[in-house]
Amino acid sequence: MDTGDHSGRRPRAGSPPFAGLAGRLGMRSDRSTETPTWGPLTWFAVAVVAVELVGLQGYRLLTGQVLTFVQNPLWLLRPLVLLGAALATESLYRRYDRALARSNIEARVDDPSQFDGLVPDRLVWLLVALGTGFTLVNAVVILTVPQLYDAGGATRVFRFLVVTPFGYVPVLAAFLATYVAVEVLLPRRIAAADVTLDYLDPEQLGGMRPVGELVKLAYYYLMVGLVAYAVATYGPHILTGALGYSALDAPGLAVNAAFTAVWVLSVGIMAYGIYVLHQHMARQKRELLYDLDRRTRDHVDAPWDIRSFDALNPPSEYRRYRKQVEFVTGTKEYPATFTMWTQLVVGVMMPKTLQLLLAAV
Repeated sequence: MDTGDHSGRRPRAGSPPFAGLAGRLGMRSDRSTETPTWGPLTWFAVAVVAVELVGLQGYRLLTGQVLTFVQNPLWLLRPLVLLGAALATESLYRRYDRALARSNIEARVDDPSQFDGLVPDRLVWLLVALGTGFTLVNAVVILTVPQLYDAGGATRVFRFLVVTPFGYVPVLAAFLATYVAVEVLLPRRIAAADVTLDYLDPEQLGGMRPVGELVKLAYYYLMVGLVAYAVATYGPHILTGALGYSALDAPGLAVNAAFTAVWVLSVGIMAYGIYVLHQHMARQKRELLYDLDRRTRDHVDAPWDIRSFDALNPPSEYRRYRKQVEFVTGTKEYPATFTMWTQLVVGVMMPKTLQLLLAAV
C-alpha cells in the first residue's frame, strides 16, 4: 500500500467561487464541520434574489404594473433554483472534504495534495464567460432591447441585461463546474493517483463508498434542477386560465429535444465517472490477484500439477496468501451498493419521465 504524509494533514476542497471576495467582505464558510452553513456563494445568490424580488418587483408595484409572480406563480421557481444551486455547490464542497477524510485518502496515495482543490478556477470562469456571452447575445441580438421593453418594461430589460448574465450565470456556472469536477475530474484523479483499494472494507467496496455517495449526491442535485426546469417550462401552459393569467404556447419539439439532450448529457457525465472508477477498481484487483497468485505458487511444489498438491495440509504461507485472495476477490468493482444503484436508477428516470408526462398534458 502506498503511504504518504501522515502528519495529520487533510486534503481540502478549497473554496467555492467568490470566496476571496466574500473573505474581504467578512463572510466565511465553515467547512470544518458537518453543519451546513451559508457560504459566500449562497450570500451572493441571496443578494441576486433580493435585487430581483425586492428591487425589480418593488419597482413594478410602485409603477402600477402587475407583479411577475402574480401573472405566473411558477416564475418563483427561478429564484428558488438559484438559491438551490448555490446551496448545492457549497454542500458538494463540504461533502468532498468529508469523502476524502472518510476514505482515508491521504494514507492511500503518495501525494495527498493531488486532491487539494475540487474545481479548477479556469473551468468556472470558462463557464461564466460562455454563459454571460450567450445570455447577452440572446438579449441584445436575438430578442433585442426594444422587444424586451415592450414585453415587460424596464424591469424585464434590466433582468435580461444585468440580473441573468451577472447574477444567475455565475452561480449556475459554479454549480455546473462543481458537478463536472465531482463526476469526471475526481474519478480521473483517483485513477491517476492510483489510489489503493481498501480490501478490508467491511462493505467490500474498496473504501470507495464515500466517493460513490458523493457522485450520487451530485447527480441528485442536478436532477432536482432538471425537475424544476421541466415544471417551470411546461407548467404555465398546463395552468392556463386556472389562476387567471395568460401562458405561453405549449413547448414544442425544439424544447423537448433540448431537455432530452441536457438530460442525456447529465446522465452520460455521471456514467463516465462511474466507469472510470470501475476501471480503476477492476485493474487494481486484477493486478493484486496476479501478484498474490504468483506469491502463492512460489510456496507450492509443482504448482501446475493439482494431483501433487496436498490440499488437506497446505503450507502455512500458502494459506496466508489464499486468505488474502479471498479478501481481494470479495471486493466489488463498483463504489456502490444495491441500494445506491436502485436510487441512481430512479434518479436517472425521474426527470425524463416527468417531462414526458407534462408534455402529454
